[in-house]
Amino acid sequence: MNPLVKTLSLKETTIYNFPYTFLTRRNEPIIIQPIDDKTLAQLMDMYLQSVPRNSFDGLPPIRDDRCRNWVLDMDDRGINLVALSIKKGVVGHAALFPISEKVSEMLLVVSPHFQNLGIGTQLTRCIIQLANELCLERIWLYGEMKDQNAKHVYKKCGFEYLSPHYIEEVEMVFDLKSYQKTMNVKVGQIMNKNVVTLNRNRTCLEALDLFIRHNFGALPVIDEDNRVIGILSETDLVVETNLNLRVGDILTMEVVTVQENSNIEKLIRLFQSMRLRCIPVVNGESRLVGIVGRKDILSYYYLKFRLGLDFKDAGEKPH
Repeated sequence: MNPLVKTLSLKETTIYNFPYTFLTRRNEPIIIQPIDDKTLAQLMDMYLQSVPRNSFDGLPPIRDDRCRNWVLDMDDRGINLVALSIKKGVVGHAALFPISEKVSEMLLVVSPHFQNLGIGTQLTRCIIQLANELCLERIWLYGEMKDQNAKHVYKKCGFEYLSPHYIEEVEMVFDLKSYQKTMNVKVGQIMNKNVVTLNRNRTCLEALDLFIRHNFGALPVIDEDNRVIGILSETDLVVETNLNLRVGDILTMEVVTVQENSNIEKLIRLFQSMRLRCIPVVNGESRLVGIVGRKDILSYYYLKFRLGLDFKDAGEKPH
């Protein structure tokens, strides 16, 4: 049995229970999920048919039989995520292979026809999140990296060089202990509690006044019990005829919300995958208690890294 799975409860991780979906730069939906029997066969096809043989550190093996055995070995001894295209099947692969109880080596491969679309970045972020939930302390990378884009992806996602980055053989590491301290901050610590809201019966002209005067990008729409029933964005008001309507006529009812006790790791993933500007924050009873945007995360980073403070150290979040 895979040693990481045996000791660290893979089935309890977020991505195991909720596969991650995002849009590529070509607006094609991609699903990132743990490997299963069906996607293992598709992964095999990707390595046999799409990925050039002997393209990194002598891998994939040139002979078909050895290539198949190599893929089966990865499935057996590693934790594997695949990027799944609805039309093309598996188009990307990320894996963790245990070096010790708290350290794993990482592999990342994206099919050539699907490179430079953001898939490698999203796979890397998913594998980091997975490693964090599995309580690992370090992710290690080593090998020939002639592709500057690959180096850029790793650096962008938080890996640091242990060897000079200008040589072809690169050694990099991701420090999960430092990552965990930041990602375990609760949404409630960084959100804005003073939320401007809309009622569905307000006119869109009234909403327009709020957007212009306060430079809002989106506003939550609530009912009489302070529960979020929709969201109105500035894009909804771009069409002039909409200004003659009420908020309830044009609001978006499929609202992404986040719990106040969720970690900001989840919040960051939502911003990255769904291209949202702000997210309403709700309590355990689904009532609105705040709102959080990308700038709130940046404000937290500013306090932490530039001023040496944390929101809990500073008393409360600055507005």
